Amino acid sequence: MNKKTVFAALGIVALSTSMAFGLTAPKGGVVGSIHDMNIYTGTTPDSQGRVCAFCHTPHHAATEGNDYLPLWSHALPNTSYVPYYSATIDSTVDPSTMMEGPSKLCMSCHDGAIAVDTHYATTGTKKLDSDTFGTAAIAQTASLSNDHPIGFVFDQADGGVANGPVTGNPADNTPSAVGKDNWIRQKAATYIDNTSLKISDRLYAGSQGPIMTCATCHDVHNKKNVDDPTKTNYLLLSPNTDSKLCLTCHIK
Repeated sequence: MNKKTVFAALGIVALSTSMAFGLTAPKGGVVGSIHDMNIYTGTTPDSQGRVCAFCHTPHHAATEGNDYLPLWSHALPNTSYVPYYSATIDSTVDPSTMMEGPSKLCMSCHDGAIAVDTHYATTGTKKLDSDTFGTAAIAQTASLSNDHPIGFVFDQADGGVANGPVTGNPADNTPSAVGKDNWIRQKAATYIDNTSLKISDRLYAGSQGPIMTCATCHDVHNKKNVDDPTKTNYLLLSPNTDSKLCLTCHIK
């Protein structure tokens, strides 16, 4: 994924427990999906019934506010987010660059500051209002400190952290070098149950190198995801079942 990609792939979780989940099956497209703002109670539907219009426009698109603006029609946040941190994290997350690429576009709805149905000249009414399990608001307090880290250079070949084998386990229990992790697969690894995609396909060419974004796990348009069809469609690039999404990267 690079800056010339026409449409962003944005990360999502779910709109809200008070709003019905989208009914379209995985790979069924954006219409009727969890990202179709026209289907929710409490939102202002698009006046022409358009779905893409909540994020994109063919004319008069935004030209500033992010390094990546794929014909963007939605308002953008100007928030400085606190990154994830723990004593065991090997990657370096720079707050000044971590929102490069599609992640900032995701936050234009998911941090709850801007109504999800805001687009064109329409001032929306529905904001995501709960940053708890089972809801979709993320970073309501401008903090991503309790969310999976994003915005870090992923692969060791690019100066990042992932230093594990593409398949199988590390050859031995040699401790990882400083800033490297032998138990995270390198970017040539494919997604479990979605082997047409490599991790490298879903990294964003940021100013520091290819970084992980919301789109490394999610597909906003409901076309490349492979969620379990019997469960909630979270637009995941590998299923939650048996933690296949986690195990695409993490060797456990």
